Amino acid sequence: MEIKPGRTYRAKKPREVWIGFSERVANDRTVLWANGIHVQYDGPAVKPGRRYPTVTVEVFRAWASYDCTDELPEGEYAPWPLTQEAKDRLRRQAEELRS
Repeated sequence: MEIKPGRTYRAKKPREVWIGFSERVANDRTVLWANGIHVQYDGPAVKPGRRYPTVTVEVFRAWASYDCTDELPEGEYAPWPLTQEAKDRLRRQAEELRS
């Protein structure tokens, strides 16, 4: 999987993140920059005022399942719980990785 800045990726095992008091979204990550060695990302799990996390490309690939940018509304993250279509896609991705 190619990691590109500006694209959003879904976790292999998505989790919910609370935003405010009532809104729940998936813990997707949007890549801010990548240099082939490290990846810096933003997402709903990164609290306001905190530094954007930086991880190695290998760690990010181990976390990420697929690029979900085209599935999301512009400038938003996926609502939680995930739709059945999103769950099915995660299942297919996991089966591909096993084979």
